[in-house]
This record gives sequence, C-alpha cells and structure tokens, in this order.
Amino acid sequence: MSGYVGGGVSYLSRTWTLALVAVFAALYAAGSLLPGFPMIGVPDSKIDVVRALEMSYGLILGPVFGPAAAFLGAVIGKGVAGGGSGLLFTPLAPVTAFASSCLGRRRVFGVPGWVLGSLPLAVFLLAWFATDTGRAAAVAVVPHVAALCVALVLRGKTAEWVNSGERGKLVSGVLVVSLVGTMTGHILGGLLFIALFSPSPLLFVTILPVVIVERSVLVAISTLVGAPLIAAVRRFYPSLKDL
Repeated sequence: MSGYVGGGVSYLSRTWTLALVAVFAALYAAGSLLPGFPMIGVPDSKIDVVRALEMSYGLILGPVFGPAAAFLGAVIGKGVAGGGSGLLFTPLAPVTAFASSCLGRRRVFGVPGWVLGSLPLAVFLLAWFATDTGRAAAVAVVPHVAALCVALVLRGKTAEWVNSGERGKLVSGVLVVSLVGTMTGHILGGLLFIALFSPSPLLFVTILPVVIVERSVLVAISTLVGAPLIAAVRRFYPSLKDL
C-alpha cells in the first residue's frame, strides 16, 4: 500500500515516522487549548477547532499513523485541559482521520479507498436510525446523509483529485475529504451523546443550524490548511506523492 507516511514506511525509517506522529500529536494537543465551540448539553466540554486537523492527519500520515497521532493528541490535549467529559469523545479523532485517509487513497488494505472511507459514515447512520432518539430526530442527520451521497457519487474521483498536481483539483479533493470526514466524526459524537446522556430528540433538531455553521467552519479550516500542507509534503518528499 502506498501513501505519504502511513503507507510509505519503505521510504522513511520507522523512527522518523514515529517522530512525525509525536510532532503531529503535540501540535494537536497544543491546539486543543485554543477556544472552541461549546458542546451543548455536555457540561465542561467544547468542540475544539483543532479538530479541523484530523482530516489532514489522515491524508498525510496514512490510515494507521494518522489516526494514532490524532487520538494521542486529543487525549493529551483533553488531559492537559483538565479532562472532564470531553475525554469521552476522544475516539472521534481517530475515526475521522481514518475515514479521511481512506477517501484520499486509491486503495487501502487492498480495498478501494472510497469504500473504506464511506463505510464508517454509512454504519453510523444505520446505528442512528436504530435508536429511538435518532429516528425521532431524523432531520438532524440530513447533512450527514448529504455528505455520504457526495462520497458515493464521487467514489474514486476524490482520491484522484487529492493526488492531482493541479491546485484546483487538490483543493476540491481535500474539500470533499474534509466534508465527509468531519460529518463522520460528528455523527459518531451524536451516537456517543445519546448513549451517555440520553438527550431529547428535540435538542438535536434545535441545534441543527448551529451544527451546520460549526461543521462549515471546520471544513473551511481543514481545506485551507490541508491543501497547502499536502502540497508542501509533496515538495519536500516527492517520492511520497502517490497516495
């Protein structure tokens, strides 16, 4: 399997790979200290803006090391910030990074990348409708369904764009990956919220406009940061260009 780092261990030593994971995790942890969006219904917790990095972590570090760096950074960041209920949502980071990594790759573990990249969101949507709260708040996952449709319609085209040497296609690819990745993490967060706090379905419906704005901001930041970061990695490590 090819990839920037996660799939390109033959090009870089394992020590260097682990060093990159440590650096990216530290960057994530530091970013966790920045102000974020309040997590409505969860006391002493917030949605960190640094979560916008998770998609780039997956694209750059691969489907193994990307999620590892994101998860390690999320745990350390929440721990330094005082822990609290926010620690319960740290699994969102590696899931988002993994889905993003797969969407940006032609094949992962011998399977088309778009299949593995879309699968978590599809499974989480089924799980959502398997709950009473989820069925009652069906409108709350309209953005998630839309994101899944985008992934299924584009399929391998997304990885083609991410791998393109054309700036416009690269930006488009990262935009799609960021959209699907952030919605994947968000719906998992919703499922955990239902399991842990048993909220009213009305809460999900009421905050839908807030969710749309919040996710749009994260997608925008992810695209603005991710596209030039990937281009920089390609410039310094041309042998890792092919995802």
